[in-house]
Amino acid sequence: MWQECGAVEIALDRQDGFAHIPEDAVIEVKRLLADVQANLPSTALRLAGPLHLRTMGIFRREALQIANVVGADPSLVFIANLIYDFIVSQMGCSTIALATPDGPILARNMDFFPQELLARSSRVVKYTRRGVVQFTQAGWPGAIGTVSGLSERGFAVVLNAVASKEGMNRLGYPVLLHLRRVVEQAQDFDQALRWLSEARLMMSALFTLVGSDNQQRVVIERTPTQHQLRWPVLDEPLVTTNDYRLLGKCQAARTGDQLASTSCSRFEALSGFFENHNSQQTIEDAQLLYALTDPSVIQNITAQHMIFRPRQRTVRLFVPTRLMH
Repeated sequence: MWQECGAVEIALDRQDGFAHIPEDAVIEVKRLLADVQANLPSTALRLAGPLHLRTMGIFRREALQIANVVGADPSLVFIANLIYDFIVSQMGCSTIALATPDGPILARNMDFFPQELLARSSRVVKYTRRGVVQFTQAGWPGAIGTVSGLSERGFAVVLNAVASKEGMNRLGYPVLLHLRRVVEQAQDFDQALRWLSEARLMMSALFTLVGSDNQQRVVIERTPTQHQLRWPVLDEPLVTTNDYRLLGKCQAARTGDQLASTSCSRFEALSGFFENHNSQQTIEDAQLLYALTDPSVIQNITAQHMIFRPRQRTVRLFVPTRLMH
């Protein structure tokens, strides 16, 4: 079925902050980087310099530290954290946000390849300054960008892939690095919502943002330059897969892409599991995991299952047991 992942801490205010990553995690990250390098476009590494300029060089030190730990080219480490912008059409994900008596819950599958390497390198990564946790990612040691993150200021945000006619905007900010800025720097749910809505991005994206109160649940549908906000009606579940609901109707089944072609059916299945849910019903993590691992929702390349409870500041990360053998 699934097994829970451990946690590591990274001190962002120390020169050796990445030096304490466990050796077994370092080995898996090296394998993951090698696979990413094999799948990146041949010209991708040339973009490291221009993209450092676009991001004002604020992630350069982290890329160097990680590169020293894993013995890799710093440009590769940096560009690997932008992989969403290069191969967005090959990512999936199914996400649900529910209202409960204990505040909202955000749960999701992360569907991406190579699923085995991603699962084996998965950790809950806590980023600290002066010994205090600033934000947490359900991801991998060595990740600079964020796919699924929790701010200590009481909100969580996750990314689902989506393609739009706008394509890549080379003047936009890399999506994973923008998410990192949001979970690290935004002061509250409202500021996070503005930043996710207004920034010019390199690629299209679907952001599910959840705060500490049940009414703080929203999907931000993004192209690089446009946005629409999709809020739930009262207590209804808020579900996201890989298609627009406001910026366009679900056309995924026509694309021929395996992940996109299941987007609408995954949306309907995940919605159906919780169609009678209301905010007075407590939801256990096991209920969420059974829904996420149902054959109508899980994909062959599902690498992670995760559960965020922003009011409690908790993150739990699980991986399919079959990928760990």
